[in-house]
Amino acid sequence: KHIWKVHCMRTMKKNNLIEIVTNPYLILVILSIIFVFNSLNPVVSYDENLWSYMGNLWAKHGIPPYTGAVENKTPAIFFLYATANFLTAESIFVIRILGVFATLLSAFILYCICEKLHSKRAGIFCMLIFGLSMSWRLVDGSYFAHTEVFMVLFSVLAFYFIIKAKSSSKMKYDLFFAGISIGIAISFKQIAVTTLVAVVLFFLVFSANHLSIKKKILEISLFFLGVTLSISLSILILFVYGVSFLDYIEGAWLILFNSGSKVSSFEIQIAHFFDKLIVSRFVFFYLFVFLFFYQKKLVNKPLFYGILLWFVFDFIGVNASGYYYGHQIKQVIPSLSLMGGMVMGNLMVPHFYLKRKNLNPLWYFIILAFLFFPYKQCYRTLNLLLNPPDNYSKSMGYWVKEHTSKNDYIYILGDDDKLISALAASSRVSSSNYFNLIFIKEDIHRHKVYSDLMNNTPKIILKIENDSLQIKEAYGEKVDEFFKSNYTLFTVKEGFEVYKYH
Repeated sequence: KHIWKVHCMRTMKKNNLIEIVTNPYLILVILSIIFVFNSLNPVVSYDENLWSYMGNLWAKHGIPPYTGAVENKTPAIFFLYATANFLTAESIFVIRILGVFATLLSAFILYCICEKLHSKRAGIFCMLIFGLSMSWRLVDGSYFAHTEVFMVLFSVLAFYFIIKAKSSSKMKYDLFFAGISIGIAISFKQIAVTTLVAVVLFFLVFSANHLSIKKKILEISLFFLGVTLSISLSILILFVYGVSFLDYIEGAWLILFNSGSKVSSFEIQIAHFFDKLIVSRFVFFYLFVFLFFYQKKLVNKPLFYGILLWFVFDFIGVNASGYYYGHQIKQVIPSLSLMGGMVMGNLMVPHFYLKRKNLNPLWYFIILAFLFFPYKQCYRTLNLLLNPPDNYSKSMGYWVKEHTSKNDYIYILGDDDKLISALAASSRVSSSNYFNLIFIKEDIHRHKVYSDLMNNTPKIILKIENDSLQIKEAYGEKVDEFFKSNYTLFTVKEGFEVYKYH
């Protein structure tokens, strides 16, 4: 009796410990600590500075996107940065905190999806995989103010509504809300259109056995009504601020055909692909994909193909530009995490993978946490917090602000991240809506820059010290002549060459 009592007490303690470890709210607390810590990274990314400039342009100078600045993003991210700039000077870190909440919410929604489709433990595994991998250095794990963070949230939400619709008596509302969600995702970044295709196909496959053709057409129509309404709302907001529909189409969609939106050659794309998706921690996910195929019979057929389609179309999205910037890889993490959660959940099935007795469930959580913990990102953040880098670029921006008035224009030559940082910190307006070199690829762009410099002559022009930039080749002969004829080197400061109009 004593031995049996001890055995029962040990079993109860073990079960209690498993219940504690597999509590989704505890996992959220752990993830929130990791997210908040990494969001404190004092280094601001190129895109964060760029959008901060555009947010300031809109909030403080009344110049909305697409008319006053050229950037290849849909408008939702500009709404966020403009609102944050209106409320506080530290707009980037405000949006990072919003991004932390968005990522936590994404993790919890994925847990709900996986629990509904498989089991609670699979949901916990899914949430853990997603949260830890979204913090990797590989995917820019400290930059929670990137567009993909919010795009992922609304993409995941769209899938949640699709899955909820199958067992709901109010399917039409769920499909409508799914459409609104994916429309918002597209309003954060255009590449979410690949996720839109995945959502539609997921719905068609997932509902294959219980909806008539007529019913499917009706539900899909409601879905696209939601997509149209949410995108139209963002366009309406722009219209209120004087941005025409043509401005929106050219600035958010046609610009994607500009060579600055895509890598310059297929060879470079292949090199980036191997560097980011083959010779990296990303290979852990390929094991999940392989094992997901291996357990094809264990997952019901429509669900298996639906999740696979989600992965395939988001993977196409990741590969679209060819740059493979870390934040771009985030798009495919949700579907891979869902596969991983189900694969890990099936480890709980006796003898499914292993001939011998399966391990204690706690070991699976420990092994998973060990493999996916963001060591590199946490180390980098800690190192930067203990040894903060000198922010000469921001200091340069403050100097420009002190030596110019609000009505003065400035201009930067090049597309270096230091230049963008200085421009953002200066709170001054660029002479041209082509405020950096990224999208100046053709003569029509060069003529536009020249015209803008003539009409909005900058008081100060900044250039990186000893930069090899050839102004004539990059900006055209007219801009080169204008620069040489009207500007003299005033000072070299903080690694910048400062030219003043004379």
